[in-house]
Amino acid sequence: MKKILFLSLILLTSFVLQAAHVTNVPQKVVQPNGDTLYCFASGDEFYHYLHDANGYTIVQDPATGYFVYGKRENGKVVPTQYVAGTVDPTSVGLAPHARISAAEWHLRHDAMMQPVEARRAERVRDGNTNHGDFNNLVIFIHLADDAPFNQTYSQVNRMFNDTSIVNNGSSLGNSTYYNSMYNYFKVNTYNQLFVHSYLVPQSPDDVIVAYEDIYPRAYYMPWSETNPMGYVDTLEDDNRTTREMQLLARAIDYANENNMFPSDVNFDYNNDGLIDNICFIVSGDVAGWSDLLWPHRWSLWGEEVYIGDLRVWDFNFELSDNDWYFSNSTLCHEMSHSLGAPDLYHYYDDNGYTPVGGWDLMAQNASVPQHWGAYMKYRYGNWIEEIPTIVNSGRYMLRPLSWPTPEQVCYRIDSEDPDEFFVIEFRRSTRPFESHIPNGGAVIYRINTNFDGNAGWNGEDVLDEVYVYRPGGTLTSDGQINNANYSQSAHHTEINYSTDPQPFLSNGYISALNIYDVRTYIHDSLTFWYLKPGDTLPNEVRDFSSQLRLYPMPAVTNLSVENNALLQQVEIFDLSGHCVYRAQSNATRVEIAVDRWAAGTYIVRAQTAEGLLQEKITVAR
Repeated sequence: MKKILFLSLILLTSFVLQAAHVTNVPQKVVQPNGDTLYCFASGDEFYHYLHDANGYTIVQDPATGYFVYGKRENGKVVPTQYVAGTVDPTSVGLAPHARISAAEWHLRHDAMMQPVEARRAERVRDGNTNHGDFNNLVIFIHLADDAPFNQTYSQVNRMFNDTSIVNNGSSLGNSTYYNSMYNYFKVNTYNQLFVHSYLVPQSPDDVIVAYEDIYPRAYYMPWSETNPMGYVDTLEDDNRTTREMQLLARAIDYANENNMFPSDVNFDYNNDGLIDNICFIVSGDVAGWSDLLWPHRWSLWGEEVYIGDLRVWDFNFELSDNDWYFSNSTLCHEMSHSLGAPDLYHYYDDNGYTPVGGWDLMAQNASVPQHWGAYMKYRYGNWIEEIPTIVNSGRYMLRPLSWPTPEQVCYRIDSEDPDEFFVIEFRRSTRPFESHIPNGGAVIYRINTNFDGNAGWNGEDVLDEVYVYRPGGTLTSDGQINNANYSQSAHHTEINYSTDPQPFLSNGYISALNIYDVRTYIHDSLTFWYLKPGDTLPNEVRDFSSQLRLYPMPAVTNLSVENNALLQQVEIFDLSGHCVYRAQSNATRVEIAVDRWAAGTYIVRAQTAEGLLQEKITVAR
C-alpha cells in the first residue's frame, strides 16, 4: 500500500484546543486505490473540514470516493479534479483555507439548532440553579464493525467521577485534585456543585460493555460511490439527523429493556420533565468528513424517548478513540453548556479574531480544563453572588480566581456606556485546573450586556459579550491574547487611553478607565491602583513605571534587587517585623547574600527618589 504523508504539525503534550471548534486534529483516510492519506481536521460541530499541513482544504468527491482538493464556489466548498497529495495545490491555482461562506454556515447552524432552542429558553434559573448534586448519565455505544473500546471501564469512570484530592499543606488552596469532571466542577464552583456520573451498562470485570448497534460505521458516514450505504449530507435531506436520532434511541431502548438505569437517582435536577444530560460515548475515532461522527452537543428532538417518566433531551456525543477530543476538558466544556454557559469563541469568523482565548474554558479547552472567568461564574454559573463595583480611587486587592472561596476574586468598574462595564480578576497558574492558563497576573475584560456569549458575533450588529484586553488588540487587529496578563514580570502593569491596548468599548469609544501599578505578591494576592476620572495620581505612585524586579524567585543563595531609578536604601524584614538586612545604595541594582537566611517569606522595602516600593520574596532551601 502506497502512503502519502503530508508535513506534520508539531504536536505538543500540553496543547490547547478550541472548545467545540478544534484545529489540526490528525486524521488518516484511505483512498479507493488503497493509498493512505495523512491530513488534519479543523472546525466545529456545524462545519468542519479536512486539510493538509499548509491549510489546503480536502473534500471527498462523492462521484469517485477519492479525497481531492476543494475550492470555494457560490459559498460552498466543491471538489476539484486534483487528488490530494498528488499535486502541489499552489501550482494548479488553488487557494488555502477554502471554507463555506458565513451565509452557508448560518444555514447549517440554524437547521441544527432551531428545533431545540425554544425549549432551552423555557428553563427557569433562580438562586438555587447549579447548586448541590447534579446527576449525569453516560451510555456506551459500539458500532457494529468497530474494534473494542481501547479504555477500561474504570479509566472512563475515573475521568468522570474521581474524587481524589491530596492537600499539600498550603493555606492558599493549592490542593492537588485528580483531573476529573467531578473535581473540576467542585473546584470551579467553590464547592457549590457536585456532578455525579452514572455509566451504563456497568461492568463487573472492567471491560466496557456497550449497546451493540445494528449498523456498521459506514452507515454513519456520507454517501459516495465507494460508500453506497452512507447518508446524503445536504440541508434538504435530513438523512444524517434521522440516523443519529435513531441510533441514540436504540441505545436508550436497549438500556431500558435490560433495566440498566438506576431507579433511585434524580436525573431531573431542574424539574422540567427532561433528563438533565446524557453523554453518549461511541466507539472509534472522529471522522473529519462526517458531520455525524464528530463530537457535538445536541438534543434528541427527532425521537420521543423516555427513561422512566423523563424525556431524553440534552446530550453530548463523544468518540472514544481520539484523545484530542475525548478528554476531561471537552467533557467539562460540554457539561458547562448543560449548566447554561454559552460559548465565548466565534462560531464563524474569517478574520480569526479571538475574543477570550485560553482565559476561559468556554473559549478554548486547555488539556487540563481551566476555570470559567469570574463574570461567567457570576452570570451563568450562579457561583459568585455579586461582583463588587469600584467607585473611588485607591489601591485594591484581589485573591486568585482559583481561591477556595469566591470572596474578593473580582471587581467591576462601570464604563461611560450603561450597557458595558469592565471586570478585573487575578489568574494564578496552579494545579490542576489553572495549570494551563496562558500566563499569570491580572486579566481585564469588557462586558457588553446586550449579548449572551460570543458565538453569534458578526462584527456588525452582533458583538461579543466578553472581550479580554491584550497587547495589539483593536477593533481590527486580534493582538496577542496569550499576553493579556498584567503583572510586573510581563512589564504590563497599566491600562488607560495611552497604553497598548486602550480600554476601547464595543463601538470603538476609548474609555477613561485608568488601572495602573498592578503588583503580584508571591502567589496569594494581587493589588492595583484605580484612578477615578478627574482624580490625580497620589505621590507614592506618581511614577508608576518604576517597579522593583526581584530575582531569582525563590532565592536560594543570592537575591538581586533592581529598579529603573536609583535605589537609595534597601531593607528586608521577616514576617515578624525583624529587619534582617539594611543597606544604603546609589545604584539601580543591589546584590544580597541570603544563603544563611531561614526559608520563608520576607518583605523587601526600597526607597527611591520617586517613593517607597515594597514587594514580597521567598527564600528556599
